[in-house]
Amino acid sequence: MDVRTLRRTVSAAGAIALLTGLAATQAGAEVEEDPRIEQYRQALAQLRPLTDPPACDQLPEPDRWADAGTPDQGSADAVISAHRGALTLAPENTLDSYAYAFAYGVDLVEVDVQQTKDGRFVALHDSTVDRTTDGNGNIADLTFDEVRALNAADYAPWKGGAYDPAQVASLEEVLALAQQAGKGVELDIKGSVTEEGELAELVGEYGLVEESIFNSADPRVFIAEPAARLIYNRDQWEPNFLVYEIAEIFKVFGSRLDEYTPESIAAAHDACAIVMPHAYDAGPEQEVAQFLQARAMGADGVQTNQPELIVAAAGEAVGSAIETVRGEHGRIDEICLVNAGNGFGFPGKPVTFERGGRSAEVTTGRGGCVAPPEGHWLGARVTFAGDGAVHASAARLVPTP
Repeated sequence: MDVRTLRRTVSAAGAIALLTGLAATQAGAEVEEDPRIEQYRQALAQLRPLTDPPACDQLPEPDRWADAGTPDQGSADAVISAHRGALTLAPENTLDSYAYAFAYGVDLVEVDVQQTKDGRFVALHDSTVDRTTDGNGNIADLTFDEVRALNAADYAPWKGGAYDPAQVASLEEVLALAQQAGKGVELDIKGSVTEEGELAELVGEYGLVEESIFNSADPRVFIAEPAARLIYNRDQWEPNFLVYEIAEIFKVFGSRLDEYTPESIAAAHDACAIVMPHAYDAGPEQEVAQFLQARAMGADGVQTNQPELIVAAAGEAVGSAIETVRGEHGRIDEICLVNAGNGFGFPGKPVTFERGGRSAEVTTGRGGCVAPPEGHWLGARVTFAGDGAVHASAARLVPTP
């Protein structure tokens, strides 16, 4: 079986057939007669010698694949992947979007990886640059410099706003952010990518293989990085015994929540895989509902468009700090509300200044920063009251030593 047969590009709508691209069997066929099962097993057998997964000490319980009874308990801390970054806070797949997602402490940011004409990797969802930039054409026909010259905020609602212009992010820049945050990347490898081994090597250069996920079935990923984690976006046809066998190779399971049951999640867990379905199909309120439903079924986490809401729903609020940015002669030009652990800022948060019986409230902007309100505020106490996703913090504006 060659690389082209093994290779699989996954869409956000869910998987077609893994590894083989097989057509669906006729409705009503018995599971045991489904020809895809043996073909999957053959493909998995070819990948298995290339992998070096962590040891799995889980004892399989096949009876629970038919009737799970009480659902599994997922990961103690929810595994949260921010779909294209925090795309409601900044243009998708840009560095601001990824930085905001990391500010909320997510485990991974999902990166749509494209490859330019001259072989560089960039973050862009579509195969063309038309929708999100001021350019046009297939990204595979453009050089890295041509892509970087485009404005990645040239679409609603970002055009003309605080994030206009923005630059298409290089994968190296995203990996550097992840490295700074101590987190991983979920690499959704698109059709323009022809060098998946080089892509895996690049992730390895940043020391992020164990933290990251590759949305691919190309054996070159394993050849380059045997410990890489691959994600399998399941469909509903796979019997749970096959889910278990797939989970021996693919250590992360994705796709829509309605593709899963407590039984299929138990089968994946029995091979020490994690399950993190999509929770971004029906708007912010439904994302939270889908997350809670997924966790109740035993899922370990989700991929989401709303990292702030999901962090709050998971009860995993992050610490914050208020920092000052000083200009000439020590003047306080801005205060910034940031994640206390990694320094990434929180935009759109209310911050209160209090001094001598006066108070004023301002809202943080790009990078989590905002200028002090008009007037004399040296010595003021600055506070953020906290919310479900970010803990409270306070600081005092003092003169420079």
